[in-house]
Amino acid sequence: MAASIEDRFALRDVAEAYARAADRVDGPGLAALFMPEGVLRIVRRGVDEPPAERVGREQIARAIGGLSRYVKTMHVVANQYLEVDGDTATGETYCVAHHLLGESGEQIDHVMMIRYLDQYRREPEGWRIAVRELQVDWTEERTITSP
Repeated sequence: MAASIEDRFALRDVAEAYARAADRVDGPGLAALFMPEGVLRIVRRGVDEPPAERVGREQIARAIGGLSRYVKTMHVVANQYLEVDGDTATGETYCVAHHLLGESGEQIDHVMMIRYLDQYRREPEGWRIAVRELQVDWTEERTITSP
Protein backbone atom coordinates (compact mmCIF):
# COMPACT_ATOMS: atom_id res chain seq x y z
CA MET A 1 0.00 0.00 0.00
CA ALA A 2 1.27 3.46 -0.83
CA ALA A 3 2.21 5.66 2.11
CA SER A 4 0.23 8.83 2.83
CA ILE A 5 2.15 12.07 2.52
CA GLU A 6 2.04 12.45 6.32
CA ASP A 7 3.50 8.97 6.83
CA ARG A 8 6.15 9.57 4.16
CA PHE A 9 7.30 12.77 5.86
CA ALA A 10 7.25 11.18 9.32
CA LEU A 11 9.26 8.16 8.15
CA ARG A 12 11.71 10.39 6.26
CA ASP A 13 12.14 12.37 9.48
CA VAL A 14 13.14 9.14 11.24
CA ALA A 15 15.79 8.41 8.56
CA GLU A 16 17.17 11.95 8.76
CA ALA A 17 17.14 12.00 12.57
CA TYR A 18 19.11 8.73 12.52
CA ALA A 19 21.75 10.29 10.24
CA ARG A 20 21.94 13.43 12.39
CA ALA A 21 22.31 11.43 15.62
CA ALA A 22 24.99 9.23 14.02
CA ASP A 23 26.97 12.30 12.94
CA ARG A 24 26.76 13.71 16.45
CA VAL A 25 27.61 10.33 18.00
CA ASP A 26 24.41 10.73 20.01
CA GLY A 27 23.84 7.10 21.01
CA PRO A 28 20.82 7.72 23.28
CA GLY A 29 19.18 10.01 20.71
CA LEU A 30 19.71 7.51 17.91
CA ALA A 31 18.57 4.57 20.06
CA ALA A 32 15.35 6.44 20.94
CA LEU A 33 14.38 6.18 17.24
CA PHE A 34 14.08 2.39 17.75
CA MET A 35 11.46 0.35 19.52
CA PRO A 36 12.70 -0.62 23.02
CA GLU A 37 13.43 -4.14 21.67
CA GLY A 38 14.61 -2.79 18.29
CA VAL A 39 17.33 -4.47 16.24
CA LEU A 40 20.27 -2.91 14.38
CA ARG A 41 21.91 -5.43 12.05
CA ILE A 42 25.03 -4.63 9.99
CA VAL A 43 25.71 -6.69 6.86
CA ARG A 44 28.88 -6.32 4.79
CA ARG A 45 28.34 -7.75 1.32
CA GLY A 46 30.98 -10.14 0.05
CA VAL A 47 32.20 -10.91 3.58
CA ASP A 48 31.79 -14.37 5.04
CA GLU A 49 31.29 -13.10 8.59
CA PRO A 50 27.80 -13.22 10.09
CA PRO A 51 26.05 -9.85 10.43
CA ALA A 52 26.77 -7.83 13.56
CA GLU A 53 23.55 -7.46 15.52
CA ARG A 54 22.62 -5.15 18.38
CA VAL A 55 19.30 -5.68 20.17
CA GLY A 56 17.63 -3.10 22.38
CA ARG A 57 18.24 0.59 22.84
CA GLU A 58 21.17 0.16 25.25
CA GLN A 59 23.18 -2.02 22.85
CA ILE A 60 22.31 0.22 19.89
CA ALA A 61 23.42 3.36 21.77
CA ARG A 62 26.76 1.73 22.68
CA ALA A 63 27.31 0.60 19.08
CA ILE A 64 26.86 4.14 17.76
CA GLY A 65 29.51 5.30 20.23
CA GLY A 66 32.00 3.50 17.96
CA LEU A 67 31.66 6.36 15.48
CA SER A 68 33.69 8.53 17.87
CA ARG A 69 36.87 6.95 16.44
CA TYR A 70 36.42 9.20 13.38
CA VAL A 71 37.32 12.88 13.27
CA LYS A 72 33.92 13.56 11.73
CA THR A 73 31.18 11.73 9.85
CA MET A 74 28.53 12.88 7.41
CA HIS A 75 25.61 10.60 6.55
CA VAL A 76 23.76 11.86 3.47
CA VAL A 77 20.28 10.38 3.14
CA ALA A 78 19.16 9.87 -0.47
CA ASN A 79 16.37 7.79 -2.07
CA GLN A 80 13.70 6.29 0.14
CA TYR A 81 11.05 3.73 -0.80
CA LEU A 82 8.25 3.00 1.69
CA GLU A 83 5.26 0.72 2.02
CA VAL A 84 2.81 1.38 4.84
CA ASP A 85 0.21 -1.08 6.11
CA GLY A 86 -1.70 0.51 8.96
CA ASP A 87 0.67 0.90 11.89
CA THR A 88 3.55 -1.02 10.30
CA ALA A 89 5.80 -0.11 7.41
CA THR A 90 8.80 -1.37 5.50
CA GLY A 91 11.34 0.76 3.76
CA GLU A 92 14.59 0.94 1.87
CA THR A 93 16.70 4.06 2.36
CA TYR A 94 19.92 4.85 0.50
CA CYS A 95 22.77 6.66 2.25
CA VAL A 96 26.30 7.78 1.44
CA ALA A 97 28.27 7.85 4.69
CA HIS A 98 31.57 9.73 4.91
CA HIS A 99 34.00 8.86 7.75
CA LEU A 100 37.01 11.18 8.13
CA LEU A 101 40.21 9.51 9.37
CA GLY A 102 43.46 11.21 10.42
CA GLU A 103 44.08 14.15 12.70
CA SER A 104 46.81 15.97 10.81
CA GLY A 105 48.58 15.85 7.49
CA GLU A 106 46.90 13.67 4.91
CA GLN A 107 43.35 12.76 5.84
CA ILE A 108 41.27 9.96 4.37
CA ASP A 109 37.52 9.86 3.76
CA HIS A 110 36.28 6.30 4.17
CA VAL A 111 33.03 6.39 2.15
CA MET A 112 30.35 3.73 2.58
CA MET A 113 27.51 3.21 0.12
CA ILE A 114 24.70 2.00 2.35
CA ARG A 115 21.15 0.73 1.98
CA TYR A 116 19.02 0.53 5.10
CA LEU A 117 16.34 -2.17 4.94
CA ASP A 118 13.85 -1.15 7.61
CA GLN A 119 10.79 -2.36 9.45
CA TYR A 120 8.85 0.33 11.32
CA ARG A 121 6.01 0.45 13.82
CA ARG A 122 3.80 3.39 14.66
CA GLU A 123 3.71 4.05 18.40
CA PRO A 124 1.85 6.74 20.38
CA GLU A 125 5.00 8.91 20.19
CA GLY A 126 5.36 8.36 16.43
CA TRP A 127 7.08 5.99 14.01
CA ARG A 128 9.93 3.91 15.45
CA ILE A 129 12.38 1.50 13.87
CA ALA A 130 11.68 -2.13 14.76
CA VAL A 131 14.52 -3.57 12.65
CA ARG A 132 17.18 -1.72 10.67
CA GLU A 133 19.47 -3.81 8.49
CA LEU A 134 22.40 -1.73 7.34
CA GLN A 135 23.80 -3.19 4.12
CA VAL A 136 27.19 -1.89 3.02
CA ASP A 137 27.17 -2.30 -0.76
CA TRP A 138 30.72 -1.00 -1.28
CA THR A 139 33.31 1.35 0.16
CA GLU A 140 35.85 3.81 -1.21
CA GLU A 141 38.89 5.52 0.25
CA ARG A 142 39.36 9.14 -0.81
CA THR A 143 42.20 11.50 0.03
CA ILE A 144 40.99 14.80 1.47
CA THR A 145 42.64 17.68 -0.38
CA SER A 146 41.46 20.56 1.83
CA PRO A 147 40.73 21.02 5.54
